[in-house]
Amino acid sequence: MQRNALAGKRFRSWEHLNAWLLEWATTVADTRVHGTTHEVPRERFAREQLTPLGTRRVYAHERVMHRTVAPDCLVATDGSRYSVPARYAGEDVVVRELLGSYEILHQGAVIARHRVAAGPPHHDAGYPAGADVAVRDLGVYAALAEAIPEEPAG
Repeated sequence: MQRNALAGKRFRSWEHLNAWLLEWATTVADTRVHGTTHEVPRERFAREQLTPLGTRRVYAHERVMHRTVAPDCLVATDGSRYSVPARYAGEDVVVRELLGSYEILHQGAVIARHRVAAGPPHHDAGYPAGADVAVRDLGVYAALAEAIPEEPAG
């Protein structure tokens, strides 16, 4: 802690803190021998061929899944179903999950694109109230099961 940039320091603002950290990093941390690499960071960075920030592509999250298109022309993945053109019903496809979206491919060609569903289904206000499932004591089902005669063996 004795050699830490923040040891014993107080700062007037975030700007003051950031200015101090930048100064400390360039005049102290980058010029001393690093405890892990046993090299001076400034010298190591000078000889490395590093890619400058902002010139690389952003890391691409990608997950690939194989699916068969259902007869209703929907592909199921992660609890949701996504449509494809009708001519692909029964066909094998690849679902490629990207950041926030899916691409569905058939033989390497993209046949559909969808945004990832935003969570589980929500209550449908148009659903009729009388269509709810009745709540019963489980004893009712046990009594019914006991009342069914067993089939004779053989």
